[in-house]
Amino acid sequence: MHNVLSSEVFPDPRLPVAGERLEVVADVAPHSHAFFEIAVVVAGRGTHVSAAGEVELGPDSVVVLRPGEWHGYVGCDGLVVRNAYLGPDVFGLLSGALVPGARGSGALTRPAPHPAVQHAMRLMEAGLDEPWTLEGLAARVNLAPGYLVRLFGSSVGMSPIAYLNRIRAERAAGLLIETELPVSTIGATVGWHDPSHATRRFRSAFGLSPSQYRSAFRP
Repeated sequence: MHNVLSSEVFPDPRLPVAGERLEVVADVAPHSHAFFEIAVVVAGRGTHVSAAGEVELGPDSVVVLRPGEWHGYVGCDGLVVRNAYLGPDVFGLLSGALVPGARGSGALTRPAPHPAVQHAMRLMEAGLDEPWTLEGLAARVNLAPGYLVRLFGSSVGMSPIAYLNRIRAERAAGLLIETELPVSTIGATVGWHDPSHATRRFRSAFGLSPSQYRSAFRP
């Protein structure tokens, strides 16, 4: 099952908010997201499939999905939905952007990510289980570590390692919902080999431990 990462939906990682209007003309295979999704049906009918079961959809139906939950659509007849996508940390980013002087208040005015930053982001996304260090990542993109940190801070609003922890948490959330893998195995899969460290990082991202997240959002 495909897990859609934030980077596939949000062109600007500084403000992970996006939306689109979709005309669903064929079945949509089950998939999961590393972000929140709110789907509002504006026309047509279809069946929404998720771990919670099948639900018939019609105009004004609303579907809300947390990071890691899988879903799909079948039996669609003229189904049109408006989707809103929100990153796991969007509420903190928005509050910082809207409160003068708050931490992160420049989130809406930073320049587009530097090409080296984009390259570094893709490297980390493709190799979550690698033992990344700042020095190793900087070497892969041919920059000095300090300069890479400054580029990330000015264009992404966080350090390279903070970004790595965020996408690791997103992928872990997907695996907790999609699979029966033990929490320790999931942690190792995304590069967190120490279970205690994995729990702390995951709780920092989602406010719940991995076990609590799985219990709460997987039927």
